[in-house]
Amino acid sequence: MSCCLLALLLGTFLGVSAQTIHQWPPVRVRLVGSLLSLECIVKGESNPYLYWYRQAEGGPPQLLFYSLNIHQVDPEAPRNFTASRPQDGQFILSSQKLLLSDSGFYLCAWSLTLSPAR
Repeated sequence: MSCCLLALLLGTFLGVSAQTIHQWPPVRVRLVGSLLSLECIVKGESNPYLYWYRQAEGGPPQLLFYSLNIHQVDPEAPRNFTASRPQDGQFILSSQKLLLSDSGFYLCAWSLTLSPAR
């Protein structure tokens, strides 16, 4: 059986003042068909709105999920992904079986208000 590699590039950005956002792991290469779990942690802000985006090569970022509260996640374009928010500043993106078409740049973002350009 032939196998293919799936490259996932992840964004890590700093917020303003004492707020920070971290994605883990910062870079991940996975085999097609394997599991994936990406974690986003926001520190220094209480109850931020959280977002997961995916940007395919040559395309614009696409919103996958957003969360306004703990345990509340809304899918926009989930494909074969799921997301969970078990704690205030924690947002986890997962896939049980990656596809080659899942290759791309994955970005976690946060805001204090709901972005009007979802």
